[in-house]
Amino acid sequence: MKYSIYRIIFIIIGISSIFTQSFHIKPYLQNASTSSIVVMWETTNNFESIVEWGSTETLGETTSGTAVSGYITSYIHTVELTNLNSNTVYYYKVRTGTLESEIFDFKTPMEPELEESTSMIAISDMQKDWSNPSKFEEIVHEGIIAYLEDDVGGTIPDVLDLILIPGDLVDTGLSYSQWSDHFFGPSEPLFSYVPVYPVLGNHENNSPYYFSYFNLPENGSPGYEEHWWWADFSNVRVIGLNSNWDFQLGLQLDWL
Repeated sequence: MKYSIYRIIFIIIGISSIFTQSFHIKPYLQNASTSSIVVMWETTNNFESIVEWGSTETLGETTSGTAVSGYITSYIHTVELTNLNSNTVYYYKVRTGTLESEIFDFKTPMEPELEESTSMIAISDMQKDWSNPSKFEEIVHEGIIAYLEDDVGGTIPDVLDLILIPGDLVDTGLSYSQWSDHFFGPSEPLFSYVPVYPVLGNHENNSPYYFSYFNLPENGSPGYEEHWWWADFSNVRVIGLNSNWDFQLGLQLDWL
């Protein structure tokens, strides 16, 4: 009898956890231009995708987007904000049902013809090292955020334009939990303020999760969207390539 009661309690708790709404991955920025930016996040359930935004913390504007299934009941949300002004700070928060994030801010890129400086950080191979399991989080918070705030000065979007990741974001790209636990979790809240641009490493295994979690420029070869791409920031052009064995193609070289 006790076993049956405990089993029922366990089932009730399990069902309750499925329907309790929370962030699986907090908001992060993608694919910025002088007039637009993409905001993404993942929730444990509910497909509603709304970003409230504006030029002050009072926000005032609302934009809806889309959601795709993640894992079991989760949804990965994508909202593109358009008609923005270049070189301008905007504030935003995301909303899914009754779940809301805190307010973050970002700064749109400058017009290329202004020839202004571009500041970027490149980091790679942040797959979890079990001998140093907190190293990526340490790099993000002590090596990047603390340095920018304390030594450089100003807000993060004021002093950093983008983050480049040339591969190996996780140890096994086909493992769903590694994306939230090993990559996005330790990077909070950096990616909420500055857009991140990755390319595929061999550890990503060409995983569908990679393409679900990132919204990259679709200006590569037709049929290979987001495998290789380019993006302009002021007077800098960033080119992302997929150098993995199966994609060392003449088609990519011709495109380059």
